[in-house]
Amino acid sequence: MMIKTNARRGFTLVELSIVLVIIGLIIGAVLTGQQIIQNARVTKALNDIQSYEAQFQTYQQNFGALPGDDRQGDTRFSNPKVTGHGDGNGVIGDSVTDAFSINCEVANSSENCLVWADLRAAGLIKNQLPITGRPPNPFGGVYAFQNGAFTASSNANCSSPPTTTVLCLNNVPAAAAQSIDTQLDDGNACSGIIQATTGSSAYGAQATDYSSGGSYVVCVRL
Repeated sequence: MMIKTNARRGFTLVELSIVLVIIGLIIGAVLTGQQIIQNARVTKALNDIQSYEAQFQTYQQNFGALPGDDRQGDTRFSNPKVTGHGDGNGVIGDSVTDAFSINCEVANSSENCLVWADLRAAGLIKNQLPITGRPPNPFGGVYAFQNGAFTASSNANCSSPPTTTVLCLNNVPAAAAQSIDTQLDDGNACSGIIQATTGSSAYGAQATDYSSGGSYVVCVRL
């Protein structure tokens, strides 16, 4: 009597090689796609930074006052109507503060919020947001103007934090922050016109590099 056996055929080396190649192609495509998206976000951020800087400076040249700090901001324009004005002392806010902690999505008299209202009222930016709303950045955060940023690092290789007007963006991944700094400045997180800190507050200590992962607040001195 013949006994039937269930022969189990395994994968051949050729079949395993094909599977590994396919897996490698899929992983490569995913990583390439992620890099393309990241590069696009960095490019968008670079364009935004340069545009907002130019618009800020255009307002100052046209009206002889800083947007947000303009004492005539609420009477200078009729549509849209700005409901507050700055104190005209030449700075955005009276001291180094964390503009990201201020709620600009509702009516707010803070100069850190009025800067966006003045720029919109002057027709320089046209984001479809509340008049004092801060525009989003490509990394899931927002842009914010403020006077100065950061507390000094104890690292002797770092320069002093900026004490004049800066444009900041938060929630920036480490690799993107490094790329922005390298393309617009010296690539150093705590020197030059671009400096950064880890976390979500523009009042944190200067980051000494972009190697810690996580997210950064990146500020550009105007």
